Amino acid sequence: MEQVLLDTNFVSVLFDQRRPNFAAVKACAQNFASTDLVYLSVVVLAELRYGLEAAQRAGQDVTHIRQTLAEAANYPLAEVGRHTAEAYGEVKARLAEHYLDLSRRPPRWLENWQDRVSAQTLQVDENDLWIVAQAIERDYLLVTSDQRLADRFRPAIAELRLLVV
Repeated sequence: MEQVLLDTNFVSVLFDQRRPNFAAVKACAQNFASTDLVYLSVVVLAELRYGLEAAQRAGQDVTHIRQTLAEAANYPLAEVGRHTAEAYGEVKARLAEHYLDLSRRPPRWLENWQDRVSAQTLQVDENDLWIVAQAIERDYLLVTSDQRLADRFRPAIAELRLLVV
């Protein structure tokens, strides 16, 4: 039995046949064992709700987002709590230690952090950090279709169990 946490990128592809990697994501989801416990992060739900609201305000068709939200409602939610907050602090500190020159004051916003070696922006946002913290806190297998997330977190968080589809 595996405990699985789905990332936003995975969920948004899972229910949208127009996406290029839809077949691979769908196959992955169908290959979860019947004994696996598959969770949706409450952060993913928030990101999907934001996408719906933003697209509606822009006058875009939101049919696919509504369908994704309806399908996502079938998964039990992984909530954010006190222990998630502790894991978040640890994960963020380890990212800072790995990527930043800590002799200088790190930029406040994670989105502005730059790798001390390459000077490239990390391109990690706070929601990714919360989802990774949930996976670490509960030892979930984090399933994503976001290679960038894997590239940024794996070097700094060795115990992160991650499947990129």
